[in-house]
Amino acid sequence: MLDLIRTIVFIFIFLIINASIFIQLYSVFLKDKKFWIIVVFSAIYWLGSIFTENLFPFIAVVILITRYHLRNENDNRFYRDIDVWEFRWFQLFKVSILTIIFKIGLTFVNSIYIVILNYFADFDAKPQDVIVNFYQSDLYLKLVMFLLIVIFAPFVEEYVFRYFLYDKFFLSYMPSFYAAILSAAIFTIAHYNIAGIPSFFGLALFCNYIYEKKGYFSAVTVHLVFNLSTLILMLFIKI
Repeated sequence: MLDLIRTIVFIFIFLIINASIFIQLYSVFLKDKKFWIIVVFSAIYWLGSIFTENLFPFIAVVILITRYHLRNENDNRFYRDIDVWEFRWFQLFKVSILTIIFKIGLTFVNSIYIVILNYFADFDAKPQDVIVNFYQSDLYLKLVMFLLIVIFAPFVEEYVFRYFLYDKFFLSYMPSFYAAILSAAIFTIAHYNIAGIPSFFGLALFCNYIYEKKGYFSAVTVHLVFNLSTLILMLFIKI
């Protein structure tokens, strides 16, 4: 039963992530192209996404950012006082420091949550499968998984959950508070780890806040630092 639920969640999230990116690719680059070009490009993208995890979505997001968002001065969504696509190194540094502080607090909260689970439900808390697989892999796979976890995932997931779902889609139908909660809930489900629910939900809300205040690249920085610090923390726990 658990394997079936895991499979359903995996398919659901795969479709959400890749459909969001593909819809954006289509609206920006493909909608005026010939039918055969659309078919070929679609086949390449979806097959590539199936067999390469986050690699094809990451490449697509980089193309969208560099070829569209950074060149489109009007792509500043929903009445903000900031440019969500602005890139400033010093701002990213400050966000990194803030993220480390936030991570410490959130880890404490998640630890209390796990203690409660263990006490009331005799729950065996485990890290995400991808984290376990990372430390059980050889050096080559570790490098690949490091890129997937620390680089690819933050860029792809922030584009999907913060820019596309929250900003471009949910804000069109509901107030920002409900849009943030809904996108954070989907983000949490996507990571399918009961022991990490407070961490994933808290991270999503924090990324959403930073996205609103500082923009997309700052939200990516939060996610990147958060994932990197998790790998480092798990390394010390393993030692």
